[in-house]
Amino acid sequence: MDSVSQFVLGSSVAAAIVGPKVGARALLLGGVVATLPDLDSFLPYENALDAVTYHRGFTHSLLVQTAVSPLIAGLAHQVFKKHQVSYLLMLVTVWLCLITHSFLDSLTTYGTQLLWPLNVGSPFAFPSVFIIDPTYTLTLIIGLVGFLWFTQSKRLKAVKIARVCLALSSLYLCLGMAGHLYVKSKAANHPQLAGKRIHVQPTPFNILYWQVLAIDETHYYTSATSVLNKCSELTINMFPRRPQISTSEITVALPRSVKRFEWFTNGFYNYGTGVNGAVKISDLRIGFAPFFPFSYLFGTVAASGLVPHPPKRANGPQRSLASLTQLYEFARKTPKGCW
Repeated sequence: MDSVSQFVLGSSVAAAIVGPKVGARALLLGGVVATLPDLDSFLPYENALDAVTYHRGFTHSLLVQTAVSPLIAGLAHQVFKKHQVSYLLMLVTVWLCLITHSFLDSLTTYGTQLLWPLNVGSPFAFPSVFIIDPTYTLTLIIGLVGFLWFTQSKRLKAVKIARVCLALSSLYLCLGMAGHLYVKSKAANHPQLAGKRIHVQPTPFNILYWQVLAIDETHYYTSATSVLNKCSELTINMFPRRPQISTSEITVALPRSVKRFEWFTNGFYNYGTGVNGAVKISDLRIGFAPFFPFSYLFGTVAASGLVPHPPKRANGPQRSLASLTQLYEFARKTPKGCW
């Protein structure tokens, strides 16, 4: 999720728990603690692919967060000592600010390594909300504004407002999760997608309109629909898919970072070619055809095999407001038929 949403979520959690004692300072406490997991974005990585696949790694692990929470809580307890907040209450606050960050991230498409360093498969993702969702974030902000407005004169009322808005924002996430299950169930029952791996996610900035992606060994399939359509047979777009770059004549040994990117995408990837025969790998989950922003060039295929290059972002079609509008229109359509 975006940094603003993570900050205000942490602020809301802290306001709900230690707000009665700490007052407005609780917002800064929660926001700062909730931002800590994203500091991994500033770590140096070997290449552009590693920067993607190692993000939301160890700093987002529930195991690591649980281990470091007592240390962070001890520091916070000293800072807020005069407010008479017990260490246990501070520990609960810090722990919740950290783990809610990871849980919120796991509700987006990108994926989060919740149980790092355990080898439990690809990063966990249950796409229920877009990485930026104004409804979710503004609900939390309204609660924090109300908290600040009343915290000096009516602190208990201020805390109640923050808690109500936190509950409403959580309900919004639950609606997104229900939408995910509803759309995925409909897609799985579509004759053209039967037996294929399916991924669904909200379209940008809302939970009403959804994208559908499916893959097999030869093609990937895209569509869009709305949870408002009770009868909405999908119009399916089909594209050729290249799940590997090996051929019968050439055995291609992929770089470690490229194999890790396959793992990162949970199998929803595609190989393609760029300028001058360069090969690239694309994450089909992020973006929509033909716009896949997570596409990386990493080498060229020669007679002897793969000639690797340092991975770099591939230039491709740019997303525009017009293309987003077309996506929403596509999602609103109700094709002939019903399923």
